[in-house]
Amino acid sequence: MAAGSLASGLPIARIFGITVRIHVTWLVIFLLLTFSLATFLLPLSSMVDGGPWWQGRDISVQITRYMHAYDVSEEVAAHRLGVALWPRWQYWVLGAIGSLGLFVCVLAHELSHSVVAMQVGIPVEGITLFIFGGMARIGGEAKEPGDEFKVAAAGPLMSLALGVGAGLVYYGAGEWLGWLSPQAQALMHYFMFINLVLMAFNLVPGFPLDGGRLLRAMLWKLLGDFRQATYVASWFGRGVAGLLIAVGVLEFLLIGFDLGALWWVIIGMFLWQAAKGSYQQVQLRDALAGLTVRDVLETDVTTVSPDLTVEELVRDYFYRRRRRSFPVVENGDLVGLVRLKDVRALPQRDWPVYRVRDATRRVDPSAMVGPDDDLETVFHKLMQADGTHLPVVENGRLVGVVTRHDLMNLLEIRTDLGPGG
Repeated sequence: MAAGSLASGLPIARIFGITVRIHVTWLVIFLLLTFSLATFLLPLSSMVDGGPWWQGRDISVQITRYMHAYDVSEEVAAHRLGVALWPRWQYWVLGAIGSLGLFVCVLAHELSHSVVAMQVGIPVEGITLFIFGGMARIGGEAKEPGDEFKVAAAGPLMSLALGVGAGLVYYGAGEWLGWLSPQAQALMHYFMFINLVLMAFNLVPGFPLDGGRLLRAMLWKLLGDFRQATYVASWFGRGVAGLLIAVGVLEFLLIGFDLGALWWVIIGMFLWQAAKGSYQQVQLRDALAGLTVRDVLETDVTTVSPDLTVEELVRDYFYRRRRRSFPVVENGDLVGLVRLKDVRALPQRDWPVYRVRDATRRVDPSAMVGPDDDLETVFHKLMQADGTHLPVVENGRLVGVVTRHDLMNLLEIRTDLGPGG
């Protein structure tokens, strides 16, 4: 899943100056997790008065056998066996609470990474909750191995603290003092378990998991080479991804199609692409190091006047220049962009009447770049842009454009030949 896609989620909060977004895929995992909790984990937990769900498996087997032997419902079988089940609606309410609680824990995990990153001088673009949990979109790399280690360790330490905290509530207020209802105990046990699992999974030394980042920090310290450390850590990441895929395939071959097997394969494929992309990101940074927009600036730019008719724009510019958008300039100042799809939205019979200014789209300052902006930042902005080029503006005046085509060509040349010259 592309970083640009994750940046497009719905903003829901701003914490410590960090924008938190929810991606549309989050709804999928929320529904699946709620279903799993409501139909499997919580019913088992209810059979042992809110205790660990795995302790309810034997009781569940007994109830199932009784149902088949005497042709009665689950509720009747449970009652005759002396087991008090909770009302079904409670499973669904508690399941939704459990799903939301998990994502609060994931958010706390990602916020820990983000806050520590900002403390060591690394910009944070935001946090997105999505189908695989959460991702802090860090806007740069650490300058020192120690900073990398601190940022990577912050998340697992937060998950450990949350897991231990939930465990203290479960055992202290629940098991020992009896202050919690069975339903609250079940949720506390779940939060304890899931946070400890989250910590353990993230500590697996497969980049870009937290464990892989800790490995990269140690290799960076040992080798003194950030790129080489990333290369080794990324291959560890692909090894972990391959193992997860193999587990999913093996489970599929042994027991047939299963949602769990499919999930292992999907997570493995995601980690494989993420590990590969993380190393490519480092290659990109090295290839564009020290370069600014001036190195790819195209100054011979075709602009249009806002007073031109749309009919003239189509005839003399779109058809002849074969471009899908043009900067609109008035007295040397950038007014905006006029795009093919904006013109297409106007009735064709009115093109002789409409002016370019009627179809001009104002350019958000975040979609502009300056001639001295570094190319790595501009590259990411261009990849996320709705178009093939970005206007380059200095003191409010258009000085040129930077195109995706030119930037990709430069990147390819410097990757093949090295960043010399």
